[in-house]
Amino acid sequence: MAGEVEVAQVLLYARDLKVQYDATRAREQDLRLAYGRLQAAHRQSLRYADDLKGTHDRLQRAFFQSLLGLANALEAKDPYTRGHSERVARLAEQLALRIGCSRSEARIIAQAGLLHDLGKIGMPEAVLRKAGPLTEEEWRLMREHPVVGAQIVAPLEFFSEGARIVRHHHERSNGSGYPAGLSGEAIPLGARIVAVADVYDALTSDRPYRGSLGRAAALDHIEEAAGHLLDPEIVSAFLRLVSDGCPDPRL
Repeated sequence: MAGEVEVAQVLLYARDLKVQYDATRAREQDLRLAYGRLQAAHRQSLRYADDLKGTHDRLQRAFFQSLLGLANALEAKDPYTRGHSERVARLAEQLALRIGCSRSEARIIAQAGLLHDLGKIGMPEAVLRKAGPLTEEEWRLMREHPVVGAQIVAPLEFFSEGARIVRHHHERSNGSGYPAGLSGEAIPLGARIVAVADVYDALTSDRPYRGSLGRAAALDHIEEAAGHLLDPEIVSAFLRLVSDGCPDPRL
């Protein structure tokens, strides 16, 4: 009799173990299914994220192209500055490559050169085209254009370094520039490069307040500005670039 009871207890215990085992297997299966659904949802989320990023990047590029068109339209209105930014961009890119910047860095610097005067869209035409000296108030307005330009391009996440270049391309090595009065290497490298290209093209262009200088005279001015207004190493590289036969971007 006792043996039959023990056998019955073992059978009950085995049945309970099987029930628990089946329940555990069922839970494992449920977990595997849930994990599979989570993986599928994660992959779908990644695809959505990639699609959104692609859309975002395309919108940013389209905005950038619109800004380029706006900058070109701004210059086209003024015969004195027509083509200025394109020439500055080409020269700045060559200069950036000459001093050892990568092609991607040089491309950003060139793009900043294209947009460096975009902030002048907020300046009165009477100030931009004034033939005589600017008043103190007019100079105050003029000094705001790098900040305005940087604010316009600020929404472009891929162009953050370009925005810094636009903002600081009128800084000077001795701290006399604007808007922040930065000096020396505190000025972003790209801004120092664009500054040299900008000054050279401005000197060799007709402006309402003066005629253009010849190439040789402009190069003399650039050389004289090295060390106190313009970065001396970049000026040196620029002069070597010219002596090596760099084509004049206005030709």
